[in-house]
Amino acid sequence: MPSIHLENLSSFGRLAVKLDTDFMELSRLSGQLERLDIESDSGLEHAIKLLSQFAQRAQDISEGMQEFSGSLLEARQRSEAATKIIEERALRVQQRKQQQDQLQQKLNQLEQSVKAANARLGGFRKEGKGAMSDEERSEFKEELQRLTQSFASFIETAQAVKDEAGRLKFKRLEREAQSIRGTLQSLIRKIETAVTK
Repeated sequence: MPSIHLENLSSFGRLAVKLDTDFMELSRLSGQLERLDIESDSGLEHAIKLLSQFAQRAQDISEGMQEFSGSLLEARQRSEAATKIIEERALRVQQRKQQQDQLQQKLNQLEQSVKAANARLGGFRKEGKGAMSDEERSEFKEELQRLTQSFASFIETAQAVKDEAGRLKFKRLEREAQSIRGTLQSLIRKIETAVTK
């Protein structure tokens, strides 16, 4: 068993070690007193000394128990205070995680909406087909205008998520929202260029 260095212990630990030592000494003294022959003069004198040492050690234990009890109460109060801090912090962590998850969900939904809008646009791109008829071109331009409106709405959503992420100091989500917003603005410019052709 490794040796105990008192300087490495808390006051609580030092008191516990001292009490343990005092209890062992009390036990040793009682064993000596029990085995001592008090029928002789020297035995009687030695017994009186042992009783005095026993009484002193018992007094030390009584005082040590009171001090230990006070230290135990302080340790309990510190433990309760630490537990309260942890509970409050855990609640705050949970709230932050929920906020982060909600913003991430909004971004995920936004990305899905953008993909769906792109898929609608892709329906007009028929590979291997020649030039569009006037009717197809007109339908295509109408779809592009609807997409422009959808993308403008998506940009507002991305901006709202970016602002909220910035306010809540979620830097990664703020960057993701900014990236989506930039991509959407670029797509709108391309659509507007295609519509004016």
